[in-house]
Amino acid sequence: MKKILLVDDEIPILKALERAFFDTDYDIYTAQSGEQALGILENTEVNLVISDMKMPFMDGYELLSKIKEKYPQTIRIILSGYTEEKTIIKAIIKNIAKVYFFKPWNNEELIHCVEQLFYVESILNANNLLVLINNLDSIPTISLNYRNILSLLETDEDIKTISYEIEKDLAISTNLLHVANSALYGVKIGSVKQAVTYLGLQNTKLLITSTSILSSINSNGYKNRDFEKLWDHSRLANKILTIIYEKFLNKKLPETCFSAGLLHNIGILAMNYELNSKFIGTDENFNNLLDLENNEYGFTHQEVGGYLLSWWELPFPIVEAALFHHHPFNDAIVNKELVFCVHIAQKYAWEIMNEPMRTPFYPKTFTVLEIEQYCFEQRLKEFLEQ
Repeated sequence: MKKILLVDDEIPILKALERAFFDTDYDIYTAQSGEQALGILENTEVNLVISDMKMPFMDGYELLSKIKEKYPQTIRIILSGYTEEKTIIKAIIKNIAKVYFFKPWNNEELIHCVEQLFYVESILNANNLLVLINNLDSIPTISLNYRNILSLLETDEDIKTISYEIEKDLAISTNLLHVANSALYGVKIGSVKQAVTYLGLQNTKLLITSTSILSSINSNGYKNRDFEKLWDHSRLANKILTIIYEKFLNKKLPETCFSAGLLHNIGILAMNYELNSKFIGTDENFNNLLDLENNEYGFTHQEVGGYLLSWWELPFPIVEAALFHHHPFNDAIVNKELVFCVHIAQKYAWEIMNEPMRTPFYPKTFTVLEIEQYCFEQRLKEFLEQ
């Protein structure tokens, strides 16, 4: 039986949360403070924690940070008021929590979200996938150069210091300037300092992490032609993803989702390298890449990508985009809008590159997003050329 710990310093809210789970099969524990919650975790293997953010002595951010450090397998959810929104976004970006709910919450939505998170965890911990991961000689990790830069970003150093460190690495500098000057931002920037200032520190961090992951895999022997093709597709998908949000949904792509398009296909790169197979996306003799992967290995690049991004502790929305971008209507998805958009973006990125997608496409995603598909197709090229 799954164990859930509810944490809130206000007794009426704690009791309301407990009632929400009354008819479920979960074993429920409660705590009125961060200290009490940590005491319970020391003696009980808890699967999921739902914590209020604003509490005396030890707030929810500090509590969930300690839980992440001591009990990394425990799923973490934030329950909060709107006044803590900046802290919440920071917690999601740093993977201190998977998702958040504002008060007052909807009981059915909360319980459904918990079920979804447990389902995703079961996929990421499937035996056949764990065999692959455990048998790897090494998991691609972020190199020392990248770690130096990320440590500066973590400690909130000034932009001048961070930019100086970034300029020492040609790959990072080139990628930052490429993104900052791309059509999706519509500006012309000539210096790394300008790029960091324009993108913001959190977006810079996510972009650097993404570049590091892709570069670490490439440096481990990936065929250059295939790597470049996937890298071009990933960057183009990220452009299209942002265009969908800004031009068709009329809002900014959330900071927690900044690299979702860039990393959605990371599983293909990892499988190609670790399983010593050719880039099966170029094979002309099959119509469904997912079926081929399942038949050959018992899992797909979606699951490998989701696992690795979770391992690297990227924000949960990015993990979900990798895990479900070919199955956008899976009931387990929490960040549905993002997954719909990534599903569309990756399809049209292949189309613009004149490459076959080799996976099913679901036009219904346009309907759900209230975007007219024909209009999107007509205007996409225009936006890309701006």
